[in-house]
Amino acid sequence: MYNYSKKDLERIASETGFIRDNLEKVFRLCDVLQYLNENPLLSEHLALKGGTAINLTVFNLPRLSVDIDLDFTKECSKDEMLVIRERINRDLTNFMFTKGYALSPNTKNPHSLDSWVFYFQNAGGNKDNIKIEINYSMRNHILPIEKRKINGNFLQIDFEVKTLALLELFGGKIKALIERTAPRDLYDIHNMLNQNIIKTTEQDMLRKIVLFYLSVGGSNKPSTTFNLDNLYRMKFPQIRSSLIPVLKKSERFDFETAKTEVKEYLSNLFVLTKNEKLYVENFNQGIYQSELLFEETDIIERIKEHPMAVWKMKGK
Repeated sequence: MYNYSKKDLERIASETGFIRDNLEKVFRLCDVLQYLNENPLLSEHLALKGGTAINLTVFNLPRLSVDIDLDFTKECSKDEMLVIRERINRDLTNFMFTKGYALSPNTKNPHSLDSWVFYFQNAGGNKDNIKIEINYSMRNHILPIEKRKINGNFLQIDFEVKTLALLELFGGKIKALIERTAPRDLYDIHNMLNQNIIKTTEQDMLRKIVLFYLSVGGSNKPSTTFNLDNLYRMKFPQIRSSLIPVLKKSERFDFETAKTEVKEYLSNLFVLTKNEKLYVENFNQGIYQSELLFEETDIIERIKEHPMAVWKMKGK
């Protein structure tokens, strides 16, 4: 459990090149993740996703991630989900309060998303916060949930966490990059390319996963064409404010090269098949046919009643 002093953190920050206060957040996040792993209710029903999952369990922590994004994973009715959700919230908040955190008024619990913000006083004596989000509408997943070991030798921890499958982690990351063009998303996808994380034989499945999440989870209607020029509108001030603080001080991220290489990769990835185009067109007409995206019967069975797909079809 987390018990690092200011002196400890300053030493580790000096050794790793990370900013001390952001480094402290990662230790605190790992403390929460360990609790999620040890609590039977939370371990059974939640899986880590997003940048924290990618940088802690896929990469060897090249950048710090300062929040926790989780999906509820039990395929169940809305009524059953709401009962379990109440129990999850009770256990999570009790743990955080026991650890000395205070609930922020910025906490929001709209519909099927719990967005918890907890205040704490960091080792430097300043007020800081941890954000934990749990999405309950994305509870039917394309691929089976995985258990992954946390990396980062300096963290000195040894436990596994449940995460979305590797392809779903990066499918969600690509979806996020398309929708919000954030520097951290660009950085993570560029690392994915540099480290050859996705095999050649997995590229088609990755594209289908991105299309699926753009349709069921996107803020706009899915499209059969992709304008990737938004990547070039990302300017250095964005990099300086949101990415550089979570990198090692010695790292020199060439974001112009990254934008070019990621855009080229995504342009090649998003060459849609006839059935993929038909899936998107039908979805926009209120017809949900996951079998146009996926041939695997187990995948089709898992997502045939996906809550967001069902909800969006009712709105057509």
